[in-house]
Amino acid sequence: MQRWIVGSVVVGCLGVAGCGDDGRADSGAATLTAGSTMTPTGATSEGLSTTATSAPTTTTTSEGGSESATAATTGTTGPTSGESTATSEPVGCGVCSEPNQQCVDDRCVTLCQGQDPDPCPRGQVCDVISGTCHAPADACTLAGASEACGDEQCGPGSVCDGQGSCVPVAPCADVACTSAGACWGSACACDRPVECQDPSLELLNGPFAEKIMGIDFADDCTAWMVTLRSGTDYLRRLRPDGELTEWPGVSNLDMGEVKVLRRLTIPQLHEVPPVAAGPVAPPQAVEGLGEVAITYTCIGGCLGDIIQGVARLVEDDPDDPLPIVIPATETSGTGPFMAPVADAGPQGLTWGEDRVLYVGNSTANGEYNTADLVQATVAVVHNFPARVTASAPVSPAHLLVAVEGGALYRYNVFTKESELVTELGAHVTGLSHDSFTGLVYASMSSLEVLAVEPFTGVFEVFATMPDRGRVAVSPSGKLYYVPAKYLQVQEGMIQSWDLPAAI
Repeated sequence: MQRWIVGSVVVGCLGVAGCGDDGRADSGAATLTAGSTMTPTGATSEGLSTTATSAPTTTTTSEGGSESATAATTGTTGPTSGESTATSEPVGCGVCSEPNQQCVDDRCVTLCQGQDPDPCPRGQVCDVISGTCHAPADACTLAGASEACGDEQCGPGSVCDGQGSCVPVAPCADVACTSAGACWGSACACDRPVECQDPSLELLNGPFAEKIMGIDFADDCTAWMVTLRSGTDYLRRLRPDGELTEWPGVSNLDMGEVKVLRRLTIPQLHEVPPVAAGPVAPPQAVEGLGEVAITYTCIGGCLGDIIQGVARLVEDDPDDPLPIVIPATETSGTGPFMAPVADAGPQGLTWGEDRVLYVGNSTANGEYNTADLVQATVAVVHNFPARVTASAPVSPAHLLVAVEGGALYRYNVFTKESELVTELGAHVTGLSHDSFTGLVYASMSSLEVLAVEPFTGVFEVFATMPDRGRVAVSPSGKLYYVPAKYLQVQEGMIQSWDLPAAI
């Protein structure tokens, strides 16, 4: 079953398991050419793989210089006299310093990226990964329209940060811009890198999963969970080798969500592409990767001086390992689980790339609250029209936020403004971002799991959960379902689906 959202989207297919329709073209959104279905498919490929800029040819493009390069050989043309700009110099290429220029046979050749009008012939698109013209159905093709952003134009693989600069989005880790301000994603990957393996399903469904309510994964595939149970609740960590550690919560406070600060894009180039004009700098390190936060909730009022809210794990403090960083008042809603014990208190916990924690409903339903761990400040930064149920980061500037009823908003952490992206038609129990494809997976109260393109609003059904619960993406290339065991008559099991291994 596929759902199409009417708007500026040219094609709405989100499937990225193979080579098919390019369903991401819109104003400022990239086209990720891929398969025509979004059903769970086979195993992910192992090893880091990236795509480098290819040397121009007349009929094919071969993307070399990476550990596992992808070649697109169907309907692909390199720069020709009608598709690029070339200038001759008496000796060598002379000045050939734009990021879309390459010195080839003593001629400075301008590839198709950043050119207006588009130099590609009818029926083809400019692939910003290789800089050559591709048929839209070619594998490893990233194409689409550009979006105005101050003095810049943000092309495929990038989005506007709302402050006049283009920032990268998956599957790219950096942005290249010409002196005229034409930008596109760079350091992009065509194959999903798999650098770690999750704990086995046998381990995940062991003591780790007792009364599980939420799950998340760190960049090294370590699994984290929180419980919802009678009595003391726990934060648990399960390493891939089976080592299990747990931390008790405060008094009888319930726990709701757990979130780990992770990379928004996949690991990128280890080697400089052979045709690159200069060295490729790796993405800047993000402070705090691996930090863990949870939500404390309570129903019917908190006793004494016990405060609910958001806590951050401090492993080296045995006396207070889960201190509150965002205190919360009592709030409640009618979703997404339709169970009062699970629909109370702060919800929609997530990290921004700026090491700021975000959560909804801590001070009132619909209010979006932050805890800046660097500045040591807490604030209300936005008001949504309904109670927040889930959040996920999708770029260095943007978070995707779900509210009761299933409306999705894209919130800008710099401008502190939001815009409606789409309506999903049911409550959202959780959102999880895939750093390879850029898609966000939404677990629904209807038990559907939807794959959502966060910058166009296009979505389709990816899978169906067996019962109420949440989903989370692992760096291993799997999407995990975790049952909300406390709410189930017969407790379910953790299970997983394979995510697309290539674009």
